[in-house]
Amino acid sequence: MIFYGVIKFLSKVFYDVFYPHKIYGKENIPKDTNCILVSNHFAKIDAVVTATLFKGRPRLMGKKELVKNKFSAKFFKYLGIIPVDRENADIGAIKQCFTALKNGENLIIFPEGTRNKNDRELMEIKGGAGVIAYRSGVKVVPFVMYSRFRMFHKNYAYVGEPFDYSELKGQRLDSPLEECLKEKMTVKLKECQEKLDEIVKAK
Repeated sequence: MIFYGVIKFLSKVFYDVFYPHKIYGKENIPKDTNCILVSNHFAKIDAVVTATLFKGRPRLMGKKELVKNKFSAKFFKYLGIIPVDRENADIGAIKQCFTALKNGENLIIFPEGTRNKNDRELMEIKGGAGVIAYRSGVKVVPFVMYSRFRMFHKNYAYVGEPFDYSELKGQRLDSPLEECLKEKMTVKLKECQEKLDEIVKAK
């Protein structure tokens, strides 16, 4: 964890200096329990943006291509990355997520599944994040960046209020339910976008 602390400190210094930013709603991140943070995704810097929202080391789902050799596998493991095969149902990665949540760790997921090149419009989200949240019962915190973070520009982001799927508890996890999980998560992310739009336009 000392290694992670050093990397996080250096990354945060770089992030604060070169990517000036304002993040609203930080008080919505649970203080007494862990959570799953779901975010839109534009660039590599997003991993730093989201990770620095937490005091300790969060776990973050990332593409398996990050761990293509032994060195990178060990490096990203120290950083808390859970590599996932985006082309197939990666049961191993899902199990790692459940283990992390059970151990009280925070989990970061970019549910769009890849970097968004549309800049503002939310892409269709994948079902994995909703399934993990539903089965674990952990609170979900929606987080949105106004646009791609740019160097030496003022950047904005917003942390929404936590939500869960307790109203669906006990239902069989089938395709219709997975669609409900995705739809609710999409709605919550879009609500955050609307609130952030209002804040930025008011400036």
